[in-house]
Amino acid sequence: MQKILLKIHNGCLQKKLNKEISHLAFDRGFSAPQTIYNESFLTDPSMPDESIDCLTLNIASKDVSANMPVMIWIHGGAYITGSSNSVVYDLDYLPLHGVVLVTINYRLGPFGFLKLDEVTNGQIKSTGNEGLMDQKLAIEWVKENISEFGGDPENITLFGESAGAWSVALQSSISPEGNLFSKAICQSGGMNAFFDTNRGNKWGELFIKTAYDRGFKINDLQTLDHQQITKIASQMKHTMIAKGVWLSPEVGFAPIADGNFLSLDPIKNFKNSSIRLIIGTTSDEYRLWSEFENYYLNLDKKNFYKRLAKIFKKDSVKEIANIYLGDLDDYQQENKYKHALSNLMTDWTFGMHALDLLEQHQDKSYGYFFNEPSPLLDGKLGAYHASELPYVFGSANKKIFRDFCSKNREDISNFFQFSWSQFAKTGSPSTFLMDWEVYEDNSSITYINSVPKIKTFKNKHRIKLLNESKISF
Repeated sequence: MQKILLKIHNGCLQKKLNKEISHLAFDRGFSAPQTIYNESFLTDPSMPDESIDCLTLNIASKDVSANMPVMIWIHGGAYITGSSNSVVYDLDYLPLHGVVLVTINYRLGPFGFLKLDEVTNGQIKSTGNEGLMDQKLAIEWVKENISEFGGDPENITLFGESAGAWSVALQSSISPEGNLFSKAICQSGGMNAFFDTNRGNKWGELFIKTAYDRGFKINDLQTLDHQQITKIASQMKHTMIAKGVWLSPEVGFAPIADGNFLSLDPIKNFKNSSIRLIIGTTSDEYRLWSEFENYYLNLDKKNFYKRLAKIFKKDSVKEIANIYLGDLDDYQQENKYKHALSNLMTDWTFGMHALDLLEQHQDKSYGYFFNEPSPLLDGKLGAYHASELPYVFGSANKKIFRDFCSKNREDISNFFQFSWSQFAKTGSPSTFLMDWEVYEDNSSITYINSVPKIKTFKNKHRIKLLNESKISF
């Protein structure tokens, strides 16, 4: 496999090449500075060192003289962590399916998603969209240069997971005409993870106050190293600006719908787009948090209903509670409030926004639901958030991820890779393994597990109820 490390500086490219391109393999680029709140078992200790000099991308191609579809990966990490160089994003397998794989880095946390231009009266000019701008710059560079690496610049697919999926969706709103890329895959993320300017400014004010409390004035911030900046950022939580209400999305750093770079109404901007879409979730997204956080582990009836009352209209709380408590399996009854709220938050945080995009873009969209449980913790995590990634990239077949993945890892990985690469080639994920159905056909989606099937989405009713019942702020 031919692997190339490329570095972008101010829109210009520095390429490390030699005559024997088939033997190129360079050291990985720096990771973007990380804002860490809590370590998790998904934290990758092998990621490269952090640096603000992080705008790099990786290319893997099996034939630099070909004209293959291009797949550009945008990594996740809640807009604050992650790297294209994480070990799970293996470069060895997807390109064997006749695509050129590109993985990109972008600025994160306070460097990529912090609006300070207004709250500092222009002293710090950050708009809060620098991370999205980095991504768009990388996409533009790929379109201009990928033919040198065997890629077809007129056949580009974006794909990403979590904050990467949020980013793919928002990039689809920024460039809805399909002129930069024509296809998008959103894994566990829709077009909802952004702030209006009011919330962006409040978050910026909190950053300035937090810095001031640590002895730093506005003028000092531009001379601090990245470790000091991310240390300030890690002291902030979105609840600090909530004033007792439930803020959604439940993150601190996010892009800003400013009506300039990002539309004031991104999903409306995307509605009539020609971009073809795959979007879906895992069945147990929120277990990545609910099986570890004390709040969930000790959740009782009183606090369960208190949480629902904070998110949903009063006259809907009882119905929502009854649905989610009634949908539990027998083994979940012992900790029923934890499991019910975890399932609800899976739908609220991920399922609701995936379904919204499917409904809005149904004649050009395919839906999926990944529900193959992981063997981790004796299966308690189910198909948790990000559990599909080793299958998508083929890293499931490597020793480091075998304990994370099902015994059917090879079959599931093949299904993902054949489907995703076929979608990149043709705009349809249908292969000899399965004929996918466009979502508008009976609201059908593909259930991906050891025995994939096309079925009507079973959670549609309860997710729509959440959407209709939510309190908006």
